[in-house]
Amino acid sequence: MKKSFFTFIFFALVYMVSVSFKAPNYHTITIKVTNIRNNNGTIQLQIFRSSENYNKGLAWKVKVVDKSEMKNNSLTCTFTGIEEGEYGIALLDDENKNKEMDYTMFMPDEGFGFADYYHTSWSKPKYENFKFSLKGDRTMTAKIRYV
Repeated sequence: MKKSFFTFIFFALVYMVSVSFKAPNYHTITIKVTNIRNNNGTIQLQIFRSSENYNKGLAWKVKVVDKSEMKNNSLTCTFTGIEEGEYGIALLDDENKNKEMDYTMFMPDEGFGFADYYHTSWSKPKYENFKFSLKGDRTMTAKIRYV
């Protein structure tokens, strides 16, 4: 009797703990990158989780995709296992594979873009312009801009 009572208490505690800790929901983000001008180099995608980290250039996740998969000046990139939350995705068309934007006389030599946001201004966009809330699998488009 005593053994079955303790067994019952043990399983009741295990159940209560498992119910009280909700497992995170993980999702997939698919990004169609368009308007790629050539097949030189790579596309570098960066996921940011806050305005502060975006302003400091501290990406939460980085993915580099070779342009050999490109068709009709577009390619598709996928991030899997992304937890629900707020994110912003920026990208660089890194034509010379040096992992940074190159400039000539303060003008970008390489293309850049943001998921579901096309930036037309001369200044760096604010995180608030391209952030989004992830609550399920999501498909987005990022059109590259060249200056």
